[in-house]
Amino acid sequence: MERFFRGVLRHRKLVITLFVILTCLSVACIPQVKIDANMSDYLPTSAKSSQDLNDMKEIYGNDITNARVYVTGISQVDAASFDEQLKNQPGVTSVTWLGDEVDLDKPIEVANADTVKEWYDGEGYLYQCVFTSDVDQAEIDSIRSMAQALPDAQTVAIDGSAVSDAANMATINTDMAKIMTIAVIVVFVMVLLNTTSYLHPVVMLLTIGVAIALNMGTNIFRGTISSITQLVASVLQLAVSMDYSIVLLTNFGRYREKTDDQFEAMVMAMTKSFPVILSSAAVTFFGFLSLAAMQFLIGADMGIALAKGIVCSFFSITLFMPCILYNMRNAVEKTSHKPFFKSFNRMAKVCRAGAVPALIIAIVLAVPALKASGAVSFTYGSAANIAQDSQVKIDGDIINKAFGESQTWAIMVPEGNWAEENALVDELKALPTTKSVLSYSTIAGSALPHELADESQVKQLLNSGWSRIVLTSNIPDESKGAFDLVTTVRNICQEHYGDNYKLAGNAVSYADIKSVTTTDNTTVKMASILAIGAVLLVMFKSISIPIILVSAIEVSIWINEAVPYFTGDTINFVAFLVIDAVQLGAAVDYAIIFTEEYLARRKRMNKKDAAFQSVEKTAQPIITSSSILILACIGITVAVSSPMIQQVGELIARGAFISVVEIFFVLPLLFQLLDGFVRHTSYKIGFYQEGKGSSGAAGSSGAGSLPDSPTTTPAA
Repeated sequence: MERFFRGVLRHRKLVITLFVILTCLSVACIPQVKIDANMSDYLPTSAKSSQDLNDMKEIYGNDITNARVYVTGISQVDAASFDEQLKNQPGVTSVTWLGDEVDLDKPIEVANADTVKEWYDGEGYLYQCVFTSDVDQAEIDSIRSMAQALPDAQTVAIDGSAVSDAANMATINTDMAKIMTIAVIVVFVMVLLNTTSYLHPVVMLLTIGVAIALNMGTNIFRGTISSITQLVASVLQLAVSMDYSIVLLTNFGRYREKTDDQFEAMVMAMTKSFPVILSSAAVTFFGFLSLAAMQFLIGADMGIALAKGIVCSFFSITLFMPCILYNMRNAVEKTSHKPFFKSFNRMAKVCRAGAVPALIIAIVLAVPALKASGAVSFTYGSAANIAQDSQVKIDGDIINKAFGESQTWAIMVPEGNWAEENALVDELKALPTTKSVLSYSTIAGSALPHELADESQVKQLLNSGWSRIVLTSNIPDESKGAFDLVTTVRNICQEHYGDNYKLAGNAVSYADIKSVTTTDNTTVKMASILAIGAVLLVMFKSISIPIILVSAIEVSIWINEAVPYFTGDTINFVAFLVIDAVQLGAAVDYAIIFTEEYLARRKRMNKKDAAFQSVEKTAQPIITSSSILILACIGITVAVSSPMIQQVGELIARGAFISVVEIFFVLPLLFQLLDGFVRHTSYKIGFYQEGKGSSGAAGSSGAGSLPDSPTTTPAA
């Protein structure tokens, strides 16, 4: 590896040129990557709601109602005119309003009052629409402007899942800019405080910036990524990858103290840092990749993007960063400054004094935290990701106040068995949550041959041997009542048609998401633990060390995940799933840095001194990296508009803090208490034994040990 890195540094111009070319190509590809905000699109193909929705789209050529438009103050004539205008708008597939339900050539007073009140509340008219899946905020704003231009129009409100998705997409660029600005500022300040040159933060940000561009650009080969992945992947890549660059900078600084030859110092730093960075990257890579074990395909979407980002960061930091840093060596020297933090001896003493209480607290909290983390309430739909002060949320409250909560499902059953279909329709009408049921028999009557019925109605209700029933219920998309209703409707359909029926709707998809992710939570935990444990097993050639590290970090994850349960908060399920892989991956990086140092020192001194000195020596890189993650995520929580991203930021910030506390307070004590277990379950560990001299010859000194470690005199 030393010969390889020497060659890389000698041909640094070629390496830099190659990275610049790849970065430019990647930046050009970024705008071509499609973003999808609809979580239902990521249901596994085996999910019944996914299959049913695809079949329904294929047969009927449109989706079910996914938007509502409410306009007050306008006359009936203008309302009819707006219906026609709305149908001709880009992004609108179909529109249903009062004129489709009653004969407006007759006085409205003689029409069925129950039907009228579903579409007209005395002040305004409601339009139920089907928007295309790719409708954007500009098209929705155009509809709003068109409604506001109607004579005497007063209130215009637009809501629905399609509107929520469009709003989420519209905020992505704004939120991305905020997220990256906060992250860059935090990285710059924290790296500046913990390094010895004003240019070090610039070099690190440039390196990670290249890695992020490479990762985002290569998403073009995947075609489409989720809006969640788009928002969180870059900042997580930035925060997690900082560990690797900090390791390189720290080792370079140490070797610079030993030689004036910066070329040799950089080669030795690259060689020394490589196994540590490789190990940390491998652990984080498999931690992120474990998300792909989810049945819910958002896991694979995020896991692949995050794991790919780690690969990009690994090569950027091990190859590109040393070349840039060496090329800027004179400027770095001229902008050097004294370290702001010279010693962490006091912190190490605090950690040693608080180790026993911290371990007791962790043991006491472990089981209750594990149980509480499994009882947290979740949200699943796009509406839950809308800020309370957003326009679509305000509009939704206005429409719900006028007409009540509403959602529309579609049921497909085989055509022709009218007695069975009428019985099904009657049962659906009898449900306490039902607002209306629309079917061929309710419009034309089952006795009327469909050849004689209105063609436009027949086309949307009878097609390809299927009969479609449209059920509208006065219940919100995401609630226990909605999920219970999905079960009830499915049971009713099965009673009449067995499995030969299809059911589609937002709450139906959310119910399947809930069902899938309930098992996914356990799957992701086990996959990430096994993957990371396997890497640690190979890395340390030890059975006990992976168990100790993963156990300590898992307890910190349980404590973090239990907080929403005790505070009574409802968490987006994606945020909750992500934290397992992210916190475990990030915390293991810190644990590896500490463990490498501890093992190197344990070869030359007793366990207590090794633990104490390891805390002091690894405090700077661990605190630098974790503080970047914590502060950046706190800033994101405050700045972005998406509640889901706020929850991700809060969970990661709190999780990183708890993990660092565990590593500095609990992990050193665990290594001391389990010293014999580690010695007897590790291959050639070579621990120092008092009274027998150092046994450090057995086994290596540890890839992550400080450059001065091999020459340190064993403790008495």
